[in-house]
Amino acid sequence: MRVTIEHREATTGVLNSHRDCYVDCTVNFSEEERAIVKERDLYGDGFDIRTSTPLPTKTTFWGTNILRLVGRFMIIGGFLYGMIIEGLAHAPTNFGAPILFIGIGLEIWGWMRTRKEDKRFEQDEQRITVKQLLNSPKFTVHAWNPAAAKGIENDIREHLVSLKNLIKDSAEIQAKQTFEL
Repeated sequence: MRVTIEHREATTGVLNSHRDCYVDCTVNFSEEERAIVKERDLYGDGFDIRTSTPLPTKTTFWGTNILRLVGRFMIIGGFLYGMIIEGLAHAPTNFGAPILFIGIGLEIWGWMRTRKEDKRFEQDEQRITVKQLLNSPKFTVHAWNPAAAKGIENDIREHLVSLKNLIKDSAEIQAKQTFEL
């Protein structure tokens, strides 16, 4: 098993003033390990580690709420404009339908963002399995600061050592043993 761990920082926020730390890990299995995993069906084994995304900020919450509010107003406005101005007054403008559909799009986008934010609060960990590592050998973990990133790196190392030992110990079934106590 070859493991590469890399630390990186990314700037976030409206003014790019906030820095988030990430620990990127790449795990490449040897052919022997792949054969053991396949033979012993160890695909579901793995470990839990912190999530890969930071908590949503207050700005994100406000932006999502404003997005949904504008979308709702556009839905109502587009519907009323289409019914009253275009429908009853027989005005030749086609302004109501695009506003209605843009409003629906904004509402759906806002709903999806709200759902993503709520899901992040509910799940503070991610599950890394052998199957995921075989399909895509990279995973990322979010850290609050560089010191926390070092602690997360140590946790990743411990988890991967135990995963390596599991694969190594699963290579052969032990022979019959007889002993006296």
